[in-house]
Amino acid sequence: MKDALKQEFTRRISVANSTDLIVILYDMVLSYADDAEEALKTDEDHEFYAAISRMRNCINELMCSLHMEYEPAAALLSLYRYCIRKLSTAGIRRSIEPLDEIRKIIRPLRESYAGLAETNTSGPVMGNSESVIAGLTYGKNDISESLVNNVNRGMLV
Repeated sequence: MKDALKQEFTRRISVANSTDLIVILYDMVLSYADDAEEALKTDEDHEFYAAISRMRNCINELMCSLHMEYEPAAALLSLYRYCIRKLSTAGIRRSIEPLDEIRKIIRPLRESYAGLAETNTSGPVMGNSESVIAGLTYGKNDISESLVNNVNRGMLV
């Protein structure tokens, strides 16, 4: 994952509500799948297995975030377990096909949660993070983002 994408995920996480965090995890799974595919095409074994491991970590986090007392949780857990098995298959066979199967599962889930995130009116999960203001300063070819420092960042006094 490129540094710019890491920064984008970090920014999104700092302002995300609980549903947005699920969407971000799905986006990270898809991004790591792209990284794994690229590494496999360029014969970078270490990067391939690192991307597989990161995908597994994201899916494990999705599994841990399930509230099993609600109806769709059991079905989602089954899908996540299937994805974990497909990751094992991809690692053992050094194959892209299992990654494509995972994408076919994750993309519709991501779209569904993105729709839900628009209706979630709860505030950000991180209540004491830096604010990002975009568009106040324009460069020649881009918009600069500025951070507003919060003196109490990380703890409330």
